[in-house]
Amino acid sequence: MWSLELMARRGLRLAAVALAAGAVSACFRPLYGPTATGEPLKDVLAAIDVQKVVTSLNRERLGHYLRSELVINLDGSGEPPPKRYKLTLAVSESASSPIVDTTTGRAVSSTLNADVSYTLTNFTGTETIAKGTASASASYERSAQRFADVRAARDAEIRAAKLLADQIKTRVALALVSKS
Repeated sequence: MWSLELMARRGLRLAAVALAAGAVSACFRPLYGPTATGEPLKDVLAAIDVQKVVTSLNRERLGHYLRSELVINLDGSGEPPPKRYKLTLAVSESASSPIVDTTTGRAVSSTLNADVSYTLTNFTGTETIAKGTASASASYERSAQRFADVRAARDAEIRAAKLLADQIKTRVALALVSKS
C-alpha cells in the first residue's frame, strides 16, 4: 500500500524536477526565433555575403554547387539586402572506390568525400563570428558507360553540396543567434 511518507517523497521529487525544468527552460533559445539583439534570424542570415569558394584546380564544380545552395538557403527571397557578414569557404574533396570488380578491375562504386572549412566574419573582416569545418560524403555507382558515370559523379557532388550547405547554415545560425 501507499504510505504517506512515500507519497511525500515522490511529491518532493516531482516538485524538484519541475523547479529544475522551469529554471533551465529560460536558458534555451529557439534556433529560428529572434536573435539576442531581437532581430529575426532570417534577416540576419540574408545579410551574409557568400564569397567565391576556394577549390583545387579542375574541382570547381562542387564549390559552385555549394555556393549556390548556401545563397539559396541563407537568402531565398531574391531581394539583395545590405550585407553585414562575409562567409568564406574552402573545399577539399576526394573520391575512393571501396568496391572493385575482380574480373574487369573496374570500380563498381565510389564515395565522394568533401570537407569544407568556413569562416564567418563581419563585412570588414576584423571580427570572426564563426569558424569550423563541415564534412559530407555521397556514394554513387560507377558504370562502364562514360556519360552515366559522369552524371552519377555530378549527382553525388550535388548531394554532398546540399548536405554541406545545411550543416554550414545551421552552424552559422547558431553562432548568429547567440551573438549579442
